[in-house]
Amino acid sequence: MKKITRSKAHGVHYTPPDLARFLAQVVWKHFVPTEKTVRVLDPACGDGALLRAVAKTAPSSVRKNLVLVGYETDPTALAGAGRILADVKAGELALHPVDFLSLEEVEPEGGSAEHLLFANEIGQRQLTAHFDLVIANPPYVRTQVLGSKKAQALARRFHLNGRVDLYQAFVKAMAAVLRPHGTLGLLTSNRFLFVQSGAAVRHLLTTQFDLKAIYDLGDTKLFEASVLPVIVVGEKGSSGATCQCRFDRVYESRTATDGTRLSHRWDSVLNALRNSIDGLLSTPKGRFVIERGVLAPRDDSKAPWCLQTSENQKWLETVRIHQAHTFGDVARIRVGIKTTADRVFIRDDWGTLPPDQQPEAGFLRPIITHDDAARWTLQSKRIRTRRVLYPHQVRNGKRQPISLEAYPRARRYLEAHRPELMRRKYVLEAGRQWYEIWVPQDPEAWSQPKIVFPDISEYPRFFLDRSGAVVDGDCYWMTLKPGQNPRWLFLMLAVANSSFVLNYYDTVFHNKLYSGRRRFMMQYVKEFPLPLLNSPAARRVMKLVSQLLKEELDPKIQEVVIDDAVWELFGLAKETCR
Repeated sequence: MKKITRSKAHGVHYTPPDLARFLAQVVWKHFVPTEKTVRVLDPACGDGALLRAVAKTAPSSVRKNLVLVGYETDPTALAGAGRILADVKAGELALHPVDFLSLEEVEPEGGSAEHLLFANEIGQRQLTAHFDLVIANPPYVRTQVLGSKKAQALARRFHLNGRVDLYQAFVKAMAAVLRPHGTLGLLTSNRFLFVQSGAAVRHLLTTQFDLKAIYDLGDTKLFEASVLPVIVVGEKGSSGATCQCRFDRVYESRTATDGTRLSHRWDSVLNALRNSIDGLLSTPKGRFVIERGVLAPRDDSKAPWCLQTSENQKWLETVRIHQAHTFGDVARIRVGIKTTADRVFIRDDWGTLPPDQQPEAGFLRPIITHDDAARWTLQSKRIRTRRVLYPHQVRNGKRQPISLEAYPRARRYLEAHRPELMRRKYVLEAGRQWYEIWVPQDPEAWSQPKIVFPDISEYPRFFLDRSGAVVDGDCYWMTLKPGQNPRWLFLMLAVANSSFVLNYYDTVFHNKLYSGRRRFMMQYVKEFPLPLLNSPAARRVMKLVSQLLKEELDPKIQEVVIDDAVWELFGLAKETCR
């Protein structure tokens, strides 16, 4: 593993030896050589762990005919790769101090992929670019680290959309140089399985490959860095066959039993996977649950990938029979504000400022952050003191910044922080005033009754807010679409806070971080199911929620009753929970 400073800056997380060996074993399980010579590529080989693992786990009849090719821009790492590969008895080894993405022939469209030029210490030579096997743990570097110019250049060259990440370009480049029926063994962050920014990679892998196996290794802490890894193995050249792709998933056990049977102790998660173990297991690094199934079929190749079993398929079919709407049908869901200068705009000590710099009362609004989030109702005392300087209003149906001339104290305060605010060049380039909030949302919507919830939470924390407070960017908020019945808020609140929706989330989305924390992002919450509003069961749930919010009954008992009633809304009993 490289030093953490370099890892953070360059997305470099070297593959631990046992994980490299596991990936190589899975690749050889699905790759059948058709030629005497087998050409293997690692386009970001680092210290050579993956190339070494491929060679060491290759069948003895194949090993002497392997051509191992690696690219790496870090000379220290490349030298280390040369040392650990020195004793590998492969047919040929070629390590190149070149950025793989800089080669013209790796572009996904255009150019000739017939051959590549490889530079080494003795000059130039050509090798066939159609590799039989590509195994890689490409750098994982997001847009904000790459920088906008490099991200835009990668987007243009590799036809990427949305939030560009370096691994996306690598995946497209690797697919371009892999021969038909060659095998890809990809190790990367599992984020691409679930999030919108991973849609292009999911589409590429679904349409250009026959996927063979997926291993979502979750929070198994197999890397020193905070990367949740996934392994994807596929054969180049989608045949349209209906064969199912194996999907295994491993996550830390967060409860005593997790409702799964206990397996005996294993020395590592990877060895348990090698031996086709499932259920709850104990390892020296903690307790984990292994789930086994197949990749759920999707009509849209860009849709998030999820694990399907016969049990959860039947469960979801029952849910859909009783589903009439989704949250996104009846409500508008938005992220909170993004000031991009919180130190200036958000404070709880406004009263301590010099009197001539204390913004006028109409300029300051209460703000809700993830620290305030609680189930059902807003209970934080900090909301009484924390305020956001909110310089936006609606006039003639359009949002616009407030004129500072009408607020002399606020103007003096903002002028005192003008150098810091002016550094937000993207605000000025967008034609905005220098003192504006970058993402202010709709100034008129804050006063509407709204459901607020934090982006990251171990369990659902949805609450109803009628205070008119602004919502910070670490939370999302929902307001009903025009013409919708106000009672939807009570029903949505019940469903969102239920153990049912937690089970639904883990079945359909399963975007988890370390320590069991889930991402309650807009793309997921808008898909939460809702029954018919006026059914007798729904009316009962809404009445129960109204009583809970009014504290007419014991809230702990009431919450249990509501939870049971939500399961019944969808034709299920709580005992069917995963």
